[in-house]
Amino acid sequence: MGVKHVEPQKSTLRARGNTMRCPRCYFDGHSTNGACPRCGYYPMSASGDLPGMEDRTSISSRPLTTGRPATLYSLPPMKTLKRGDVLRQGRYRLLEQLALPENQQSQGTAWLATDTQSPQSRVVIREVALLEELPANRSQEARSIALRLTELSQHPGFPKVIDVFSEQDTYYIVMRNMDGDSLATLLRRQGGALPERMVAEFGRQLCEILSILARQQPPMVHGGISPETIIVNQERTRVSLIHIPLFPPKEVPNSKAPSGYRAPEQVRGSVEPASDLYAVAATLHYAVTGYNPDERLAFFHPPARRLNPAVSARMESILSQALRLSIPQRYARPSDMQKDFAALLTSYPPESDRLPTPATTPLALDSLQMRQRSRNRSLLDVGIFAGIGIVVLFGFLLFYLRPFAGPGANPVSASPTPNLTATTLALQQALNRELTLEAQTYQKSGIGISDGRFVFDMYRGRNDLNDKKQAGLAIQQGNLSSAVEFLRRATAEDPNDGEVQIYNEDMHLLQSGASYVTVVLGLPIDGNDADINRVRTNMEAAFLMQHKVNSANLLPHSLKLRILIDSSGANTSDVATVAQFIANRVSMAGNIDHIIAVVGWPYSRETINARDIIASVHLPLISQTASSVKLTGTSPYFFRVNPADDQQGKTLGALAVNRLHAKTILVLRDQTDSYSDSLADAFIGDAKALNATIINNPSDYFSESNTTVAQYGKMVNDAMANKVDLIFIAGFDVDAVRLAVAVGNAYRANPTSDYLRTLKILGGDGLDTGLVLGQGNGPDAALAVQFPQDMQRLIFSAFGDPGEWAFLKLPQNSWPTFFADWMNTYQSSTVTAPAPPPGNDAILTYDAIGVIINAASLVHGTLTGQAIRDALASLGSGKIPAFQGVSGQIHFGTDSNPVDKAVVVLEVADVNGSNHIVLLAIGGKFD
Repeated sequence: MGVKHVEPQKSTLRARGNTMRCPRCYFDGHSTNGACPRCGYYPMSASGDLPGMEDRTSISSRPLTTGRPATLYSLPPMKTLKRGDVLRQGRYRLLEQLALPENQQSQGTAWLATDTQSPQSRVVIREVALLEELPANRSQEARSIALRLTELSQHPGFPKVIDVFSEQDTYYIVMRNMDGDSLATLLRRQGGALPERMVAEFGRQLCEILSILARQQPPMVHGGISPETIIVNQERTRVSLIHIPLFPPKEVPNSKAPSGYRAPEQVRGSVEPASDLYAVAATLHYAVTGYNPDERLAFFHPPARRLNPAVSARMESILSQALRLSIPQRYARPSDMQKDFAALLTSYPPESDRLPTPATTPLALDSLQMRQRSRNRSLLDVGIFAGIGIVVLFGFLLFYLRPFAGPGANPVSASPTPNLTATTLALQQALNRELTLEAQTYQKSGIGISDGRFVFDMYRGRNDLNDKKQAGLAIQQGNLSSAVEFLRRATAEDPNDGEVQIYNEDMHLLQSGASYVTVVLGLPIDGNDADINRVRTNMEAAFLMQHKVNSANLLPHSLKLRILIDSSGANTSDVATVAQFIANRVSMAGNIDHIIAVVGWPYSRETINARDIIASVHLPLISQTASSVKLTGTSPYFFRVNPADDQQGKTLGALAVNRLHAKTILVLRDQTDSYSDSLADAFIGDAKALNATIINNPSDYFSESNTTVAQYGKMVNDAMANKVDLIFIAGFDVDAVRLAVAVGNAYRANPTSDYLRTLKILGGDGLDTGLVLGQGNGPDAALAVQFPQDMQRLIFSAFGDPGEWAFLKLPQNSWPTFFADWMNTYQSSTVTAPAPPPGNDAILTYDAIGVIINAASLVHGTLTGQAIRDALASLGSGKIPAFQGVSGQIHFGTDSNPVDKAVVVLEVADVNGSNHIVLLAIGGKFD
């Protein structure tokens, strides 16, 4: 049934008071707050809302075409949207701008947003760029687009339109955001080809979607089909198409975008219905072979069976015909290709479509090896160690499964199954497959999940590498007593090695036969100066909390705490891989580790990559320091113990204007980093609200850890030219050290300049590490040591500091044991190289695990990820108190952020002839 346009009911509704006849479901009676009580339809007002939009069928997220020639575009001035903006009188809050295909980027922006009328789900808001020449027809044009989208939503595979409105002469179409993952994400997680039967079913559905587009008048063309624009539902049974253009797509001249999924005629500038069929075939070819065309020659798709011998001849034939270079030689219509897929599906014997352990192919290995070569560290020792580990993996499995040999082995396990032997065997087989995959990944890339069998921290300053590796080999062999002895030696050699301390605690726990639950610590362990000091303090703090929990029996049911380390290494893109290992252990191996939560990752860009994977198995993810507003309210399973950037920006903006008396401020950001962009936007908004003038030029953008001192010098020149009172850098410790030296160089070149002598640098929590004091072994630490006076320009925020308790004059008998434990463990006279005092990262990691343990104490039944998540959400509500952490009180709002969490302001100062980090102020609620 088609969609009818229904004219506004304004006069009828006024005449009938609070009664209405719903144009959608034909309900006739009293309205509820002006809306239909049966279906929720709300008549849109004359203030810009569009009448007559019907709320029909489901699926995904984004708009469609009207058939208007693309050459007529003339974009009117539109409101510039940014993260955190609210629309429709506060109903929608923008979370993240979505990347549209290149040929749609002139049609308006797309945003992921929250909807206060449906807080558990997300929506996609599409901004509509309309013709400026005919303003009288703009409302009708927007209505025409929205009505066509609504009509399409009657079919599976298209988004559901739920609202249309206008603000400031800009029209917006709101659609439900679709549950599921992109096909690109699914392929990355799989690491190889998908089952052919699954791919054939996806192909049949996509051809059905294209048939629906082809039946429109005029026929509609997508023009951007790829694995990124195809969404697969959680059950892996249904696909949908997103990013459908508002207007006919027009190729960008001289485009440099990858052309692996675009047909030859499309690359030449002509987008036709046949181009979409070609793109579908290229996508399916990748899915069934693991051959990514974006990494190869354009228009080159080798026969599928040559790449994957498991592919059937009929599948290869379908793909070969659809991928021919000449349009007349391809399928004439989507329905023809759909029929061939339907026939192929009937030829398969009944079988499960569950994803198998991926088989490696030469081409897939080439791709992995190419990425591996780009890493900035040697993996030779890692490869040798892991290769030995794979050989002895079976012996390790026997040891690993031993604590679970009986039905009563762990009180947190599920109820005993009728066939325990069969269940145990199935779990062992699943775990065998998973551990083999993890070992192969560690061998190739040095990343993975470990209880000691793999070693991650093998970088400068570690004195226990040989014994750590020997312990790992003993664990893989199932030789528990030898592993414990090697770990004992390692902790004696290097007491400050948090990684080995955690493994040692884990092995003693297993040796005792005690029941336990597991928390996984997600970290980017890498030799880079910007990472290694941070992750080392994370592991040191995690061990202190683990030891405290187990020594004081803080968990219910006499359970112990086991910690696994999940390292993503140097590349942010690898976070999804190691997060999937956690999810696989829960979903495929029966959660044999009894994982109840994940703590991580320290950086926002990494946490974003892990969030949805961890949530898919109903585990809470608690980040210690990820602060980007892009994470706010994005998942009911995500929490963080640190304030978000908007709260940090408010503190820093007020400090800059009110305390530092800055009237003109130069803001430096890395626009490719979510944390930097988020913090810069927050600071700018709050500083402008206090009447500061902001200079934020693209020429002053930097690249985290890559911009050199000399390049920062050009930005300092810009600061001098504009006579700024303050430089704000939304970056990390490495960036701040280099910028400070650049300002110092300018002063040393102009030693009589009082302006340069007093010019300060303000930053966020990313600056709060020992690197600014010269701690570390890299070149940036050497700069901080060489130019200590330059570091004294730095002022920055943090979410925790050892001086908070004394600063607030709280009685010492109320201080947490954390400080004494840190001193006794890492700074005692028996330690050859004492660790520095705990900073922001250590304190917040300690609190992140601590709040999980506090939540566990509130659970009255079985400890599961879901139970911990629910308990975390309950903190601070009703009679349940907030958790008092080392960094302040912690309880969470509905947006996953801590409520009014304390923020501290620090500076680098000369204390008795050497630099120290000194506390200046505290904002927010501490206790």
